[in-house]
Amino acid sequence: PKKGLTMVELTYLDSYKVKRTLTYEDFDEFLLTFSGCVTVPDSLKVLSITYNGHQLPFTGLIGDLYRQMYQLDLTPYQN
Repeated sequence: PKKGLTMVELTYLDSYKVKRTLTYEDFDEFLLTFSGCVTVPDSLKVLSITYNGHQLPFTGLIGDLYRQMYQLDLTPYQN
């Protein structure tokens, strides 16, 4: 992906252990996706999540994403 276009990129393993990547225009859209009914099962493992090209400090499952990311201070990752 071209730098600067994608704000949030989420990489995870699907139920077949295949690596998948989802991209979001901005952090709010990303949070919104994981705040309600998630199309991605909660039990899948997150491999990485980047914001503006910066790796965010998260390891865990899809189900834990919203709670941890909601509280994250994005200031260090803005540029």
